[in-house]
Amino acid sequence: MPPILHPRSRSTSSLFAATMVASFVIVGLPHIFPCPAPRRTLADSQVEMTADGQQIMRPRRRRKTPESTLQEDNMQYTKDAAATKAVPTQYGESSADEVATFLQMEAEAESLARIGREYAVLSALIIRKVPYTEIDWTTYMQQIVLYQAGERDYTAIKGDTGPLVYPAGHVYIYSFLYELTNKGQDIALAQYIFAGIYIATLIVVLSCYIKAGAPPYLLPLLVLSKRLHSIYMLRLFNDGIATLAMWLAIFFFQRRQLTIATTIWSLGVGVKMSLLLLAPAVAIIIALSGGIWAAVPLALNAILTQVLLGIPFLQENAIGYVSRAFELTRQFLYEWTVNWRFMDEEVFDSPVFAINLLVLHAVLVIAFLATRWIRPSGEEIDTFAQKFIEGRSTKVPLSSKYITTTILSSMAIGMLCARSLHYQFYAYLAWTTPFLLWQAKLHPVLIYAVWAVQEWGWNVFPSTIASSAAVVVCLGFQVVMLLASDNFSQGPTDEAKKATAEQKTK
Repeated sequence: MPPILHPRSRSTSSLFAATMVASFVIVGLPHIFPCPAPRRTLADSQVEMTADGQQIMRPRRRRKTPESTLQEDNMQYTKDAAATKAVPTQYGESSADEVATFLQMEAEAESLARIGREYAVLSALIIRKVPYTEIDWTTYMQQIVLYQAGERDYTAIKGDTGPLVYPAGHVYIYSFLYELTNKGQDIALAQYIFAGIYIATLIVVLSCYIKAGAPPYLLPLLVLSKRLHSIYMLRLFNDGIATLAMWLAIFFFQRRQLTIATTIWSLGVGVKMSLLLLAPAVAIIIALSGGIWAAVPLALNAILTQVLLGIPFLQENAIGYVSRAFELTRQFLYEWTVNWRFMDEEVFDSPVFAINLLVLHAVLVIAFLATRWIRPSGEEIDTFAQKFIEGRSTKVPLSSKYITTTILSSMAIGMLCARSLHYQFYAYLAWTTPFLLWQAKLHPVLIYAVWAVQEWGWNVFPSTIASSAAVVVCLGFQVVMLLASDNFSQGPTDEAKKATAEQKTK
């Protein structure tokens, strides 16, 4: 076997990473930027079937001159005007809805393209004017050097700031960046790459907000965060990549692409296990959308994705890989905590405090599951669970607003109950908070006020008693207001009930 084709060679790992990234770009772009023209306008011929199953191909249309086209358009307009009077009202409304949808899609595409151009310029200015801060990039590169040298024992891969504690997806992505940036030396190029990741994530977030019907006054909050720009372009953390995976999963869940969404979510977990906080929401969305017959294959798909990512390391030291990449008992340092600085250090380090947070997390997830997340099914949680296990649960068409709210609320609950939050964790929260505050039916002024307090808390360095208290209070406020709000899960079931009631009243 030629050395270049050896599984542990640098060229093979780089080729694998490049192929994986390219495949997701190729598959994802048509979904993010769909063709604005309705499909039927692209057809130049039509297939008709006779009674005995034979195909009749209509002749292709000939190219027309401008004069003949104008005459035919006038004649067609007259025919359409006469036909509209004879067509039932519901068909006319349907055609108008399709036109309105097309125009809305066209406007959204133009808006997203403009935002991309503007923030490309803004990102370049930030990179040029604001000094880069070294935190973990050098350590990432040192770990990649060991990996590319052939080391596959996770417990032996280390850097200046500590051992490798992220799953295999992180290793493959940063191996690719290692090659692109001249073995990690070209920091400026790495910053521009992360600026591109930031802009791509922002475009996906905007698309998800628009799909869920979020009001325009929320959009400025998506681009004003100073800490978010720092995480992406000045720190080069892997949380930015995991956040992109989170929002891409939401994007495809909104479009009922369960397999793609689950796979992307699992790949995000393979970059950083913080996305495991979304697991309860992902589980209930799949259970409502497809029942147990969809849940089991998708769960196996998510697990298999993790196995495939970790094969080189599982073969060398399976226990070492799992214990490092998915370490749930990690002891965090009090000096770096953003959320619990107002607690005494002894309390912060005590096992009792950790257990209490875990219990609170479980209680909140159960409360949301029983009173909010399960609502579109129209059943109590015990009844739904029994039907789900027996394979008799009814598939529920979930709204984009419900899907987005459920996933983001799961993330907010997890961050509220986290043992310790570091500054890079704000990547998951910055675009989550505006949507959840809107779903809690708060006044726009109050939404902006809570966002500002939270932004201030995450920008204080090092964290203080006041800033950490602000972080926890803002997170707790979002979770409590969501739990108390009746607007949380206005899914199709609730809307159908309202429509039926209105029809009966009329």
